[in-house]
Amino acid sequence: MRKDRPRQYLQIALAALVVITSAVVARVIWEQSALNAARSTGETRAELVAQTISDTIAQNAHFPLVLALDPDVQDVLDDPSNKGAIGALNRKLETIEASGSPAALYVMKPDGYTLAASNWNTEGSFVGQYYGFRSYFTQAIAGGEGAYFGIGVTTGRAGYFIARAVGSSTPSGVTVAKIEFDDLESIWARAAEHIMVTDENDIIFLASRPEWKYRSLAPVDETAITRIQSTQQYAGTEIDQLEMGEHGPDGDQIWVEGLPANESFLRQSVHIPELGWTVNQLTDLSGVDDARRDGTMIGATGSALVIAILFYLAQRRRSFAMERAARADLEQRVAERTSALREVNDTLHVEVKERRRTERELRSAQNDLIQAGKLAALGQMSAAIAHEINQPLTAMRTYIATTRVFVPLGDPGAVLDNLEKVDNLAVRMGRITSHLKSFARKEGMGPAEVISVDKAVQKALDLVDVQLQADAITIKKTIVPAFTLGNDVRLEQVVINLVRNAIDAVQETAEPVVEVSMYVANGAILIEVRDNGPGFDPAILETLFDPFVTTKPSGAGLGLGLTISYEIIHEFGGALRAANHRDGGAVLTVELVAIDEATSPFQSEVADNG
Repeated sequence: MRKDRPRQYLQIALAALVVITSAVVARVIWEQSALNAARSTGETRAELVAQTISDTIAQNAHFPLVLALDPDVQDVLDDPSNKGAIGALNRKLETIEASGSPAALYVMKPDGYTLAASNWNTEGSFVGQYYGFRSYFTQAIAGGEGAYFGIGVTTGRAGYFIARAVGSSTPSGVTVAKIEFDDLESIWARAAEHIMVTDENDIIFLASRPEWKYRSLAPVDETAITRIQSTQQYAGTEIDQLEMGEHGPDGDQIWVEGLPANESFLRQSVHIPELGWTVNQLTDLSGVDDARRDGTMIGATGSALVIAILFYLAQRRRSFAMERAARADLEQRVAERTSALREVNDTLHVEVKERRRTERELRSAQNDLIQAGKLAALGQMSAAIAHEINQPLTAMRTYIATTRVFVPLGDPGAVLDNLEKVDNLAVRMGRITSHLKSFARKEGMGPAEVISVDKAVQKALDLVDVQLQADAITIKKTIVPAFTLGNDVRLEQVVINLVRNAIDAVQETAEPVVEVSMYVANGAILIEVRDNGPGFDPAILETLFDPFVTTKPSGAGLGLGLTISYEIIHEFGGALRAANHRDGGAVLTVELVAIDEATSPFQSEVADNG
């Protein structure tokens, strides 16, 4: 027994060493994981603060430029003795400031005195004040624009000033917008965050804690101090250095004056290059201490548990009788488990057979659904043929009627012209059915070719001209030369559908007007068909291009025209949009990709065929 004691002591010593090692390793792992999480959180928050500051300034940066271009501002600067104009401008600036987000808007004369301001009727009014020493004013006079952060000389409130010169060669004055960040600082303070924003001299001018403001993170050189004092950037505030202690392997873990002395904070910085500012985010590392403690406990407890299990298994090897009893018990449990598994296996066989039967039924149902889908598509094509052929048939009847008039008059030229148009319409009817067949298969109608969009639009308007005249509808059109890749007949079909829909929409209008406008902008061809009818019901706009959706009375349409038009334009690589015009009526816009006919890869083939 005594011979076993040294072995037992050795085992205990090894177990203690394993526990201590596991605790140290787990401590390091948990600490590093928590530190990485804190870094990620702090970096994200610092970037969000920087983005918020940039967005706040960007939202207000346009005000000085807009004011510099304002005729009222220019008139007042040209005649600064006009008291009535100055009063009107004061009220105008007050209204703009009340409806916008800047803290103040004001206009300065070239000599640096303020002529008009949005706070003209307040105790701290800028009107009549001299700010010619401010950097934003001198920058704007010299270079047309300026920006500057500082404490207001009149109000004592800090803000960011954006200035624009009025006039180009010799400025007649300067317009200024002041932006304040008090709301941001209040949000930081309420959220118990530790945030400091510093300028290019490492001077804190925005902070979540008031005692940090206008103190520096590093010594400020005399040149910068002189410049700050001459511009009264911080209103004569004495800039002293904030007490701060650095520690940690990378020097990014610090303590800052005003925070608990026994706690460390992770410092992370995000630079805002366009402003020259730096956002400093201090993240509390108390969670890292908790993770370090938890890691130590988990590592020690886990290793102790493993060692205990090993000791337990070793003890079991020495207890043969207990092992035999346990083996017998295990065999009995295995037998019970085997019986249970056998029952489960039989149940699974039954479920597999049932599932196979269900799968066969599902396949049969899917086949039925596919067949039903085919029948529905055939129904759509049949309805579309009736809908689309009605247009050429109407035109053919019109041409035949006019031919009957021309024959007794002995005008063979007009008769032959009408017969040629009837023949072209008959050919067109055949091509239209081919288009609808292609639409139903979701396939293109042959290779794309260079087409003249303006000619296709004009041909479409020629086909509906008879109906426009019969219904006494005024047609306004603006057509410009343009080319795209597609099919001219199918584009005509789209324009006819849109114009006919517009004709139907203005039937109840006293002075019906249909306007077709075509123009090219930013590499796109836009065709707008607008009417002065009642417009679309907003509830139907989202489903307007679905099959069988129509705004016409029952029996007046199948609701397929816009669906077919949408698919055709989609094949061209374009888009079809519907909306209500701000002046009343509906407007449908076709957008196509514009190409240069001379440089198109299809041009040589088109030229040969021509």
